Amino acid sequence: METSRVGAARPRLVGYLPHALSFLRVAFVGLTYGAAWRRDAPQFAILVLLAVLTDVLDGPLARYLGTASRFGANVDSAADLVFYASLPVWTWLFRPDLVMANLPIILAFAVLYVSANFLSQRALGALGVHNRLSRTSGTVGVVVTFYGILWGLNPWLYVLAIAVLSADLAQRYGALIRHALANRRAPQDR
Repeated sequence: METSRVGAARPRLVGYLPHALSFLRVAFVGLTYGAAWRRDAPQFAILVLLAVLTDVLDGPLARYLGTASRFGANVDSAADLVFYASLPVWTWLFRPDLVMANLPIILAFAVLYVSANFLSQRALGALGVHNRLSRTSGTVGVVVTFYGILWGLNPWLYVLAIAVLSADLAQRYGALIRHALANRRAPQDR
């Protein structure tokens, strides 16, 4: 038994629950591919919502249990990367025409997202684009995916999604540039 931050005794394995939720998100994403391949929209929706629920719960639970760590943040980030990289793939499985019509913008955002992720790892020591990109971008990505699969892309929703993702990525790249400039100006300890 361990004592948590809030002082109550708890079994040692409870501290691994946030990591288990992150790994469960990856499992839900894997299962979601099967539902998308079969074009089983109800099962697909349930699996995506379960994946989102694990994302919502893992961080706050780790903080509540006092088990938040860099390892946990990296596991969560890797699970997020798998989840968000799946959004255009799922859309393609349901609506290949929608993806092909928007392929240049999807590829541009994918390259920016992945590069921001790895630049964050290098500059800030955490894989965590999920810590760098806002929940707004994730929410917009999921909403656009669902809306696109069900009804196609409404032009206003399309513009909103591009605006939110662009603003978020610009903010993140700006933070990385400011971090790099601050490190360059800082005196070196020898």
